Amino acid sequence: MASIPGTIRTSDPRPLAVRVYEQISSDIIDGKFAPGSALVQEQVAAQYGVSRTPVRDALTQITLAGLATLVPGHGYIVNELTDQDVKDVYEVRYTLEALAARQSCGKHSPGQLVRLRAMNDEFETIDPSDAVGLFALGRQFHTALIEPCPNEYLRSTLAAMWEHPVQRRITMTYRQGPEHQSKVARDHRRILEALKTNDPDTITEVLRICHDPSDYRPGPTVDPTREAL
Repeated sequence: MASIPGTIRTSDPRPLAVRVYEQISSDIIDGKFAPGSALVQEQVAAQYGVSRTPVRDALTQITLAGLATLVPGHGYIVNELTDQDVKDVYEVRYTLEALAARQSCGKHSPGQLVRLRAMNDEFETIDPSDAVGLFALGRQFHTALIEPCPNEYLRSTLAAMWEHPVQRRITMTYRQGPEHQSKVARDHRRILEALKTNDPDTITEVLRICHDPSDYRPGPTVDPTREAL
């Protein structure tokens, strides 16, 4: 196991297995369970303070979500993010977001442009170690960018991508820091300038840079054969 996982909210009325699944997913995405970590039912149940039954059900869903794999003799092992995972996700994100941004260009109200600029201003000043905050602000900016897109299905598909466990994990496992934060803020400023001049070509080019798979840097992994089971 990696660092201390989160807790299961007792006030949540939903089935326990659902809450356990969401918490384990969140802890994998946040890096509390590193790639290669073994998720043994008994240990996970003890750490979350629940019985084995909801943990077993949750781990089954974790594998279906692509976050872990059942390995005989080692239990459920947290999957590594492969280069192909990253490439595939960014390929889809860029293709859809570039299309939505083109359809949105020239349709933003003055108020929407002000909000976009305010979001980027906040992004520039947030603590660079606050990965959760940076993720939230980045999501808000990119969602607001395509808000005027008339294609509801395109907008909803992109919204669903932000919620996909693999997409969230990729975003949350960036090596955040002042340099990366400054780069993203500069890209956002270029998008804002292009919106002012109704320049969809520049916007799509900046989005291509934003979604460059080579910008991804994975965190450390754990060898499951060396983990104490």
